Amino acid sequence: MPVFLGIDHGTRRVGIAVSDPDAAFAFALETHVEGRDGSLLDLLARLVAERGAEAVIVGLPLTADGREGESAVRARRFADRLAEVLPVPVQMWDERYTSQEADRFLAPRSGRGKVDRAKGERDAVAAELILQGWLDRRKADLVRAADAAREAGPGDDGGAA
Repeated sequence: MPVFLGIDHGTRRVGIAVSDPDAAFAFALETHVEGRDGSLLDLLARLVAERGAEAVIVGLPLTADGREGESAVRARRFADRLAEVLPVPVQMWDERYTSQEADRFLAPRSGRGKVDRAKGERDAVAAELILQGWLDRRKADLVRAADAAREAGPGDDGGAA
């Protein structure tokens, strides 16, 4: 059963999420803090190996109108570095508004004195939202492909004799 990792890449913190073994649901895993938690690339390589991940999905922070700004350029550079060191494919996924969605999710849980914890959770939850969006699209694509195969009918080999 496939497992996937999702990444919300930031300059200071990187949120990490993982899918369940059925690749149906994403779960926030952890937040890596630059300068505190060691090598991010080593951590991700270890997680890919330990969890048997088949791909890593990196959020692409597009602007509201779909353009790529400096954050998107940094995310692409990061994804390129990952692709060089990981033995699995690295894909990009539009992450517009995931941080705001994470804030809405965490707002009822974060009160006074919990701001720092909420900041770290925000990144992991954003990674969860990125990965869940990708998983949902993947599932829809698999359903469409199965439907198309059924419509083609059994034994339909595209006209080959």
